[in-house]
Amino acid sequence: MHLGLYIHIPFCHSRCPYCDFAFVVGKNHMAKRYMDAVIVEMQNRLQSLGTLPVFNTLYFGGGTPSAIPPGQLNQITASVKSAIAPDAEITAEANPNDHKYFEKLYEYGINRLSLGVQAFTDRALKALGRFHTASDAIEAFQAARDVGFKNINIDLMYGVPEQTLEEWATSIQRAIDLCPEHISVYGLTIEPQTNFARRFQKGKLDVPPETDQAEMYMYAIDQLEAAGYTHYEISNFARPGFASRHNLNYWHDRPYLGVGLSAHSYLYNRRSWNVRDLTTYMQHIEATGYAVEREEQLTPTQHLLERIMLGLRQRRGLRAEFLSHPKIQKQYIAMANQHLLERTDNRVRLTRRGLLLADLVCTELVREL
Repeated sequence: MHLGLYIHIPFCHSRCPYCDFAFVVGKNHMAKRYMDAVIVEMQNRLQSLGTLPVFNTLYFGGGTPSAIPPGQLNQITASVKSAIAPDAEITAEANPNDHKYFEKLYEYGINRLSLGVQAFTDRALKALGRFHTASDAIEAFQAARDVGFKNINIDLMYGVPEQTLEEWATSIQRAIDLCPEHISVYGLTIEPQTNFARRFQKGKLDVPPETDQAEMYMYAIDQLEAAGYTHYEISNFARPGFASRHNLNYWHDRPYLGVGLSAHSYLYNRRSWNVRDLTTYMQHIEATGYAVEREEQLTPTQHLLERIMLGLRQRRGLRAEFLSHPKIQKQYIAMANQHLLERTDNRVRLTRRGLLLADLVCTELVREL
């Protein structure tokens, strides 16, 4: 069995005002206990599979994996070394200010680094509550190159408070100038229970209007494609051969194992996820070896819905055979007439206009199922 392996590292140096991921601040002293728990959970999950899988991708996400000493991450990879494919893609998310750890990360087998840059202008970084500067981000990228990383992703965010198209263009151009292998472009989402959400509700968060954000997204597509990047998924662009193999596992409906706080797994058409509280997670693992909060078996209809939505996220689209369902075909015709979907050979994909309304198109396509 070939699987992707996701490992959640919840520790962060600070609390970003827009983030609603499962993270903790000021608790790095609990990292060793947490890593021990992750290893226990992973060994138990592998044992429950019966047959030792082969991990063709391993992804350290967070939180901020680079916020803790690399040796602690290495303990995890060492514990499953026999199950990791020789050519596995091993990714760690990292903050630019943690570049002192990059050499060790590379030495310990991390071969893909995902830098949370978010912006290459100091004004935007300050608006996002980030503690690095644009110069820090450039320095961190160069540090990653210097220690040997040949596969680097840069995360960028548009729709930042008070951001202009000109400012966004600066971030895009500086990213292109660095020539990373991969660039991820995300629109700011105001998530509930975040600092940004509270400020937005009080009218104290000045985000660009939707029309401006749409223009920023289209600008990024045009500039990145002109620079030689393939737009292979709604938010992701890659040089040839450098698409994120781990994320492709998700988008291609392949099985994966998630361990750690709040981590999700998808095995045998069954989805499960762990508890979100750090102390609760560790206590559950120490007491029982497991920390699953909930699991569900996908029905055939649920599985079909997910395959359609994941397929449409990819720029290659989904196979046209999915349209054979009469209710889906009816919706497809309606949205094709609105120039939101298009058919190329035996596949259906979002049009350029459809990219701006991707969530709505996916919802409408399967609305009558």
